[in-house]
Amino acid sequence: MKEGYVVANGIRTRYLESGSGEPLLLIHGGNYGQYCSANDWDTNIDSLGKHFHVYAIDKIGCGFTDNPKSDKDYVIGATVQHAYDFLRAMKIDRAHVAGHSRGGYATTRLALEHPEIAKTLIIVDSSTLMTPPNPMYDQWDREAEKIPDLKQRYRYIVTANSYSGTHVTDDFVNITVKIVSLAKTQEAAAKMAAGLKKQFNEDLVARQKETHEWIRAGRLKCPTLIMWAYTDPSATMERCGVPCMNLVMPNVPKSEMHIVNQAGHYCYREQPQAFDNAVVDFIRRYSK
Repeated sequence: MKEGYVVANGIRTRYLESGSGEPLLLIHGGNYGQYCSANDWDTNIDSLGKHFHVYAIDKIGCGFTDNPKSDKDYVIGATVQHAYDFLRAMKIDRAHVAGHSRGGYATTRLALEHPEIAKTLIIVDSSTLMTPPNPMYDQWDREAEKIPDLKQRYRYIVTANSYSGTHVTDDFVNITVKIVSLAKTQEAAAKMAAGLKKQFNEDLVARQKETHEWIRAGRLKCPTLIMWAYTDPSATMERCGVPCMNLVMPNVPKSEMHIVNQAGHYCYREQPQAFDNAVVDFIRRYSK
């Protein structure tokens, strides 16, 4: 696994890369000014890189990638556009696309808005695709703010949203703390707290409705794999997973759902072999 940077439509973008062959784009979850990054996939990149040319990006406003240039771009659509711009900057015409949580929404919209790009789509535990923002995240954040040590704070946040904390390694925590300590991360977090979070949430709810309408209209053309953790504490099977299945599978003929046991929101980190095997098998069977 190696690190690279590219300018995607004016946004300096960090990515992690491994392997060769057909491109597979991985998009992490989280939001502007938060701690998530391409390193969320560090348990999977090299393994998947044995089969594909894997690119895991830091989304716009996340990780070490630039923040949006304008306050009006602090919306979910900017994440979709940034993913498209990254593929264009890398001269990738077609790719398999996989996204976790808010990244699952981004990859779904990418496949809907640019069907010529997505060879296959993998949606992973994406409450953002299905429901309004979950208040559990605010509760965990409030509890975390009581923990003064940053390493312990972010270990708590990720563990609380997991089946167990075994995947929350020291390396994972260290990169997380480095990201949240960046001036650009703190700037984005301050903007969200000052009012842009309301803008983001209102826009997201409207875009969700539109996205569901497009899927029901048959506009999602590529083979689609839904990956979900049976014990996800936030994007629960009942609230999000089963509704996602009921949205996608009647409207996408080449679609499947794979449920991972003993895993929480980060199912790909907690059960990396099961996750990677399911993704590789699905792409091999449906890729043309």
